[in-house]
Amino acid sequence: MNDRTRRAKRTYEEVNRRLRALVLPFFLNGWEEESMPPAAKPYRNKQLVELASMEYELRTGRHYMAAIDTLYQNRADLSPVLRHEAEVAKRAPENIPSSPNLEYLAYQNVLLECYPQKFVLAKTTGNFGEVKPYLKKIIEYNRKYVEWEQTESLKGYDVLLDEYEKGMTAAKYDEFFGLIKRELVPFIRRALAAQQPVHPAFLTRSFPVEKQKKFCEYLAGVMLFDKNKTMMGESEHPYTNNNGNCDVRITNHYYEGDLASAIFSAIHEMGHGLYELQVADDLQETMSGGGASMALHESQSRFFENNVGRSRPFWERHFPVLKDTFSEELEGVTLDDFMHYINHTQASLIRTDADELTYPLHVLIRYEIEKGMFDGTVNEENIEEVWNGKYKEYLGLDVPDAGMGVVQDMHWYGGNIGYFPTYALGSAYAAQIFAAMGKDFDVNAAMGEENVGKIAAWLKEHIHKYGSSKDPAEILEHACGAPFDPRYYIDYLKDKYSALCGIEK
Repeated sequence: MNDRTRRAKRTYEEVNRRLRALVLPFFLNGWEEESMPPAAKPYRNKQLVELASMEYELRTGRHYMAAIDTLYQNRADLSPVLRHEAEVAKRAPENIPSSPNLEYLAYQNVLLECYPQKFVLAKTTGNFGEVKPYLKKIIEYNRKYVEWEQTESLKGYDVLLDEYEKGMTAAKYDEFFGLIKRELVPFIRRALAAQQPVHPAFLTRSFPVEKQKKFCEYLAGVMLFDKNKTMMGESEHPYTNNNGNCDVRITNHYYEGDLASAIFSAIHEMGHGLYELQVADDLQETMSGGGASMALHESQSRFFENNVGRSRPFWERHFPVLKDTFSEELEGVTLDDFMHYINHTQASLIRTDADELTYPLHVLIRYEIEKGMFDGTVNEENIEEVWNGKYKEYLGLDVPDAGMGVVQDMHWYGGNIGYFPTYALGSAYAAQIFAAMGKDFDVNAAMGEENVGKIAAWLKEHIHKYGSSKDPAEILEHACGAPFDPRYYIDYLKDKYSALCGIEK
């Protein structure tokens, strides 16, 4: 390594130390957002905008950008981790105009005003009007953003898709969702028609929130959610956040009339959390100390939520504890009843509560709407109508209000456009990972053990430990022994639900 490269490395590492330090106040603010006094919000927002300004200046600083250029030019002399970081940094936008700082900061203020207070109000009242003006500004900014960042090879909506999952474009997602529409939509219709009703206990009985929290605490032990490194809280929309691999926090939401919602939200978020907990320690002081991509992250949460958490071996071990926790509420309910309940497929309005089979249709709807934001067919004026029309088209449902519809998810109102498609892609990754894991040991037996230790160890070795030091496609191929193949997902769902519903594949 020559002297010029060494100086560039020092500059790059110095700026990144400051950037990593700025993660902490944003992380803590996110954790406290829904519990802070309402009057504190305006002043807190001003402080966060100042922090965002510091972050922007660091990321776009002349010396930092020059250091990245130098490292990229001399990447053959770098360690594998630093070489990958230089390549990723070099793919970052190089054509940002000289004046977007003011627009960027104004946009951060829009997001802070919208989420969580206005979003929660809109969701709980079912009134889209509460967030409509904010969504207008969010869409407008993201349209500008893609213009600033697009290159000859990456334009429009593809810019955002690539940020959440490197290498993914609308053309690739069109192919993926096209397969889902061809293969799964007709199958889903037959499965829905063949379904039998669930045990009435799950529809008529109340499940006290305190008991739900107690069982989720039990699940934390099953999921190896180390209490020295983790916390569980409550929010309107469950999420996972972390500051390194020693401070991982998740939230959940509880409904007394829905036992499954909190259980599977907890397992889902703990899947995200376990990924972060198992990133290698030696990556924590680098920019590679977190998950590789959103789809790979979702593969871990969906893997535990569905492939493990909805399996019979898992509940053969843990259903007795659930029955002890809800002894009165689950009186007369058998394991078979419970398995039918948690794997029952039905058309539903809420994405996070959707069963495995219908889930990709919820994501498809959001993907098609996001595409419309950038081809000019969808805006804040017609988005609710478009949303409701697609739920009627794909799931045959009428949407009663915005809280059950276009305002049910936090993502757009937090500025995360391009994120949704990774949910379906992550589910598809999970199916292929599940198949690959099964070649190395008896996964069914492992799911029936006291905890997920054997499964977690395999995931750490093949996926988690790498953090983002490699591209997601490379990590997936390393774990599975082959590139991504969506047929694993299609076959997994058809195999599972043809058996459950007694229908042909």
